[in-house]
Amino acid sequence: MSMEVEGFDDGFICSVFDYLVNRESEAKAFLVKSTKHRKFWLQNFSQA
Repeated sequence: MSMEVEGFDDGFICSVFDYLVNRESEAKAFLVKSTKHRKFWLQNFSQA
């Protein structure tokens, strides 16, 4: 999934990366999600 195509800009993706780097278990869970569920997680993250 291309995050830019999905409507997420570079600044947002950098924030997500920084967040997940510090939370190994959440990062692992994110990586095993389907594309649909990753997008849903990112949308929820952006609203938090």
